[in-house]
Amino acid sequence: MVREIITLQIGNESNNVGTELWNQLDIEQTHNNTLIDYNTYYTYNKKTNIPSPRVLIIDYRNTFGYLLNDDETNINSLNNNNSSIEIVNRQIDNNFWSKNLKTNAKFHSKSLIPLTDYWYYSTNNQDNQFDIYPIGQQIYKKISDQVENSLHYLLESCDSLQGFRCLYDINNSFSGLFTSIQDYLCDECPKQPVWSFGIGNKSSLLNLSLSLIQSINENQMPTIPCLNELDKYNLSLSIQHSLLLSSSSSTLTLDLLADSLCPMKKNFLNLFSKIPLNLNDKTLFNYLELDDLFQLKKPIGCHYFIRGIEQKQLYNQKLYNFNILTSADLISTYLREQYGTKIFLSTNSSIEKYNHMSFITGLFNDDEYSLNFFDYLFNNIKKINYKRLSKRWEENDFDEQMFEQLINNLNTLHEQYQLNMI
Repeated sequence: MVREIITLQIGNESNNVGTELWNQLDIEQTHNNTLIDYNTYYTYNKKTNIPSPRVLIIDYRNTFGYLLNDDETNINSLNNNNSSIEIVNRQIDNNFWSKNLKTNAKFHSKSLIPLTDYWYYSTNNQDNQFDIYPIGQQIYKKISDQVENSLHYLLESCDSLQGFRCLYDINNSFSGLFTSIQDYLCDECPKQPVWSFGIGNKSSLLNLSLSLIQSINENQMPTIPCLNELDKYNLSLSIQHSLLLSSSSSTLTLDLLADSLCPMKKNFLNLFSKIPLNLNDKTLFNYLELDDLFQLKKPIGCHYFIRGIEQKQLYNQKLYNFNILTSADLISTYLREQYGTKIFLSTNSSIEKYNHMSFITGLFNDDEYSLNFFDYLFNNIKKINYKRLSKRWEENDFDEQMFEQLINNLNTLHEQYQLNMI
């Protein structure tokens, strides 16, 4: 039975990464990779058999390119009763993500929501004033009907929904827009996990902290910050394969994965990848012995996917008498020997190589990593003087009480992980 996944791409950086997700799936389908059930990610036109991604895309008005021209944007906006529509001649930036789409899939118009009042500028994107978390929350109130109608359309295409795979920009107002959408999803589909990949860097600690706290504390959903990842291609491979569960023998789904990876509501995860995985003429067993591949300190659990390692590359059968047939089995054995009875998960490893390279990608829940991350956020947020914050925060209903609450929430998370380190 097909278990569907709905993807959300909220923001410009996220759509650049999301573009590579759909390009990769197109490549896999072209090469008839049977590991993936494509019905999980696509609906298919009954007459033409052309795939349509199960995706909701929100971005600046001028980034959709051929997917949605400006006239369509204005018509859709008028039909949705948006009060403020600015129709002016502007220079269109040609460096948009839609230009890089190389998939044969057709994106349905209900999947595409441009922000009619906000434009992307490649030279100085601060001009768009879509920069702080509360503005994203306010925008959601204006476009909530459109967002919810699009989500209902996507949900109606599902018979047995696994969950949501979400990419969102962490440094600007898209962070607040996404968490508002996540709030809605948690109310509408309380049994399905919302896997959230925050894309960006640590340049805006308030946006970063507010989105993480809302996702982890309030919505209790698996939350993965992907910070300072400059290579969108490798990042998209990491995200795609970290949640790749489909195989002929696997019954693991996103909800079961969330339960196993995030016990006791510890929903903060680390995305791990080694792309490409270069064994340098060593076997995988020797590589694991000599390289600190995972860098785990106090692991709660991990989930990984590895492809491109053949059986003959696992270990030297002349030296070791192992009854191990796949790279996934070898790594599970290695992790259990290193960390005892901790919870570990794995999908079946795939022999097939991706573009002639091997790689490993995964999700890890590690107490020490989490402690260090929230220690960094907590200590740096404390250094911010609320009275010296930009007036834009105050003008958009972010007051001192909210700022103090954020510090308290970060401190609570910090203390929870400190207790686990004793």
